Amino acid sequence: MDVQRRPGDARRLTFGLRILVAVCLALIPWIGYLALTLPVHYVADQWRFAWVGFDIVLLSTLAATAWFGWRRRQVVIPLAIATAVLLICDAWFDVTLARGSRDFWTSLAFALLVELPLAGYLLLRARRLLRATFRASWIRAGLPGEPPPLHRVPLFVVGTRREREEPPRQPGTATPPEPGPPER
Repeated sequence: MDVQRRPGDARRLTFGLRILVAVCLALIPWIGYLALTLPVHYVADQWRFAWVGFDIVLLSTLAATAWFGWRRRQVVIPLAIATAVLLICDAWFDVTLARGSRDFWTSLAFALLVELPLAGYLLLRARRLLRATFRASWIRAGLPGEPPPLHRVPLFVVGTRREREEPPRQPGTATPPEPGPPER
């Protein structure tokens, strides 16, 4: 596919990936620290504010997902993923924080029958929409056969140095030979 690359795209991507790896590595000792030092019981002064605020954000992403899905806009894909993640977080916190209380079984039932199935549905729909979008782009570009699975599709800004420096070729044209040492 013909994608215009800007100078520095690969460098920015590499920098971003290094940051993600560093954060992952930093989270490992942090999780251990929290597991050892957090109190078993804690009273939160802003409990209601935190939950109502979270549910307002969840409602907003659900509504935006529905709206943009109805309007058939591409932004529905990241919104569906974000909404699914919020639903999974909501289920997790509802169940774990209700453990040992009279609300536990209600929280567990709601998580298993509503929140997690809806999250799964949204993730499945987002994946299908992403595949359909990629397939349409594949066909428009005139590429032969079926597109590869998403986990094998490279990011558009990623490529070898040669791919980044070389002007794009038309589909079906021969690949030039690899540059070698200069001939004498």
